Amino acid sequence: MIPKYIKLLFCIPIVIIIGYSVYLGTVYSSVPAIIPIHSYGNNPDLYGSKKFLFLPILLNIVILIFTWRIISRPDKIKFTFEISENDRERIYHTTQLALVIIAIFVTVMMGPLSFSDVVYK
Repeated sequence: MIPKYIKLLFCIPIVIIIGYSVYLGTVYSSVPAIIPIHSYGNNPDLYGSKKFLFLPILLNIVILIFTWRIISRPDKIKFTFEISENDRERIYHTTQLALVIIAIFVTVMMGPLSFSDVVYK
């Protein structure tokens, strides 16, 4: 059983992705057709279509789907320690909470850092 607070917290990365998508949709027409897709600092070394801007969003959605599958089935996680019946629910909830926090962190880091050189100028 997934606690309600875990479900509510998992909505945060979904809302963030929707926000990124809406923002990208609003500025997409002003982005040049060819953008740097791989760069270090101010030195781009690879260029591509502006459709690559949607790749981080799609990858983030895939990561969230896998994370949700793990959160929804904590009994399938292979822990490296024995879990007693008394501690099972507490450990599952702690694991679910940690996974939600990681999902939020990955979503926040993947979004604006992925296309900040092109979209935020």
